[in-house]
Amino acid sequence: MKLPVCAFDIESDMLCPSCQDKLDSGAITDFDVEFCKWLIENGKQYPELEKLTLLRAVKTDSLLILVVKKKNRDILQSEEELMSKIAEEFGEVLIMEGPAKLRTVVRSLIQPAIEVGVNSLYLPNGFKESIVMLRTGDRERITYSKEQLRAIVSAVVGESVLFQYQDERDTEKEEEKEEDEFDKRMKDFGRR
Repeated sequence: MKLPVCAFDIESDMLCPSCQDKLDSGAITDFDVEFCKWLIENGKQYPELEKLTLLRAVKTDSLLILVVKKKNRDILQSEEELMSKIAEEFGEVLIMEGPAKLRTVVRSLIQPAIEVGVNSLYLPNGFKESIVMLRTGDRERITYSKEQLRAIVSAVVGESVLFQYQDERDTEKEEEKEEDEFDKRMKDFGRR
């Protein structure tokens, strides 16, 4: 079984420099470490898990997202007893194959809706953040909240992804427009 954290680190309760760097950079989280520990302790009786490559484990309010290497989803799903234990311990389980392309992951989660567009921002610290624009009319059709979508998609693609509905963007533009009008009036007032 390949995990995002060294098995030796989990057994010794101390991260090696490599895993500590991953934790510090955000490539893994404390929950990844916690889940890997749980999986090692509870997965010993499932020999099929030796073939599994787990890339990430992300916990949202009521959902556990397990990101596995491509073609590894069936390994986990075949172990029904283990999946029941995971669901009992951590909540509803969603298994995603990664790493995957942003649009592919988004479309699989928001079906039958489709995204309006994707914009990427390159931050001064060298990181990339993407913003996925969704149609206002699809709000009721999308199963997941924006926060859940952010957690799932960010974990699967390995970068920060934000979600926004068109009406939220329109509201922001109106607020900016109002501020600009205010600024103009203040300048006019200052000139008097």
